[in-house]
Amino acid sequence: MEKSRSAPNPCEATHEQHNGSRCPPWAGLSDPVEGLSEIAQIRREQILDAAETIIARHGIQMLSLGRIESEAGMSRGQLTYYFPTKESILLAVYDRMLRRMIRQALASDGPKPMTGQAWQCLQHGLKKHLAADWPPPGGQELFSLLYTFLAQMGHRDDYRKRLSQWYAEWRSFIARDIETSVPEPRVVSPQVLAALIQALVHGLDMQMMLDPNAFDRHEMFAACVRLLAPLFASSSPAGLENSQPVGEMAPSPPAGRTSEEP
Repeated sequence: MEKSRSAPNPCEATHEQHNGSRCPPWAGLSDPVEGLSEIAQIRREQILDAAETIIARHGIQMLSLGRIESEAGMSRGQLTYYFPTKESILLAVYDRMLRRMIRQALASDGPKPMTGQAWQCLQHGLKKHLAADWPPPGGQELFSLLYTFLAQMGHRDDYRKRLSQWYAEWRSFIARDIETSVPEPRVVSPQVLAALIQALVHGLDMQMMLDPNAFDRHEMFAACVRLLAPLFASSSPAGLENSQPVGEMAPSPPAGRTSEEP
């Protein structure tokens, strides 16, 4: 059997885009199968495919090594050679789902991070998060895994460290994007603004997962834009004068309702 090396932490380094150019460092973009033999990569993906299938069909609570063996058509020895525990499989599934969603976001139309357009990127991202079809395919399972990890943090330090590192990388990426987009002196530090954005997105996603109709999504988008726009301006007099949303994406009224209606 091929010997595989320990997979690197998927929060480290960067990921090569399909066209060969490098995308900016973003949490979860590096691929943990880099450096593995071809057969090891195939086996690993088969195991993760099986785990995702079980989670999608039956829920996380029904995931077990026995079910994964049956779904993947592997023996226990083959399975544990690549993933010694069910928990290690869960972490790998989470990383793969996360990388998939990030790649899709980077490949979609709209402004891109690290191009001096942090404010435009945030508006674009918020609008997608608050769209009627959010969460995207796989989003339910991703969030279910996230909250499973959160619930286990008290006695699973590997879960806590993994989530802590991923959130730190996410904040760092947002902060760097803000630094390249908002000139000094700034209203708030990029680090504080990044943490605020992270909390806002996380909180909105959680509410929509629990209740898709928790709030009017068009109204929420407009409120978020008004709240955050001044924080993306320089604190210099000229910057504050121009603190209104840049190219604000005004939400269209829901179907069957006109913009004149209250």
